Amino acid sequence: MTAYFSGQGRVFIGARDLNGNAAGLQFVGNVPELRVSPSVETTEHQEAQTGQRLTDLQMVRSTTAEFTCTLEELLAVNLSLALYGQTTMVTPGTVVGERLANPVTLGSLYPLARQNVSAVVVRDASPTPQVLPATQYSLNARHGSLSINDITEGGPFVQPFSVDYAFGAAQSTAMFTQPLPERWVRFEGLNTANGNREVVIDLYRVSISPTRELSLISDELMRFELTGRVLADLSKPADGPLGQFGRMVIL
Repeated sequence: MTAYFSGQGRVFIGARDLNGNAAGLQFVGNVPELRVSPSVETTEHQEAQTGQRLTDLQMVRSTTAEFTCTLEELLAVNLSLALYGQTTMVTPGTVVGERLANPVTLGSLYPLARQNVSAVVVRDASPTPQVLPATQYSLNARHGSLSINDITEGGPFVQPFSVDYAFGAAQSTAMFTQPLPERWVRFEGLNTANGNREVVIDLYRVSISPTRELSLISDELMRFELTGRVLADLSKPADGPLGQFGRMVIL
């Protein structure tokens, strides 16, 4: 039987508990590429007897492994890792009195704090607030933005303008709000070069860097790459069956 390998499968990433075990892993969607690149740093010694300075000793100074994972799906777990962020699910609600810039520039776009908005009312700052006619501004309700196009009808209006509106559900990920993540990575795969023989790979402790790029406008499907370093898990014995970095199990 041949031992060639060509893998496909499912990748799961999640936090570790205080004992160094997986604390619940989440599926990260389609992963077209997953790589682990082990390496060692060595020190070499040259003898000083023969006149040829021959290398007579090589000592391993450190053992490392690099991690690379290409993601394709905009799942909450992926965005949180890629942006060092925290993803929250926005529940529907209302906003009262959100102020626009003072003064507004006609024709300019003003983002609202929320998206998927409805029941929008724009008021001025008069002692008895006046409502700006809807014909005088353009609203992008799904994206949550508006442009004031005219303030001559009605009024005179006193700025700043404020906006009341309702908003709908959304998923929001704030960038760089979380520390460097250390995660357990698991690959449950198939060896397509060997009759879909099953394989499991666990990396116990991976420090993940933010994505290098989010290609937001492109003719191709977005892919974003996670890279990181596989760290030693000192809670596991170096000579134990699990090792301290990871393991590959062929079933």
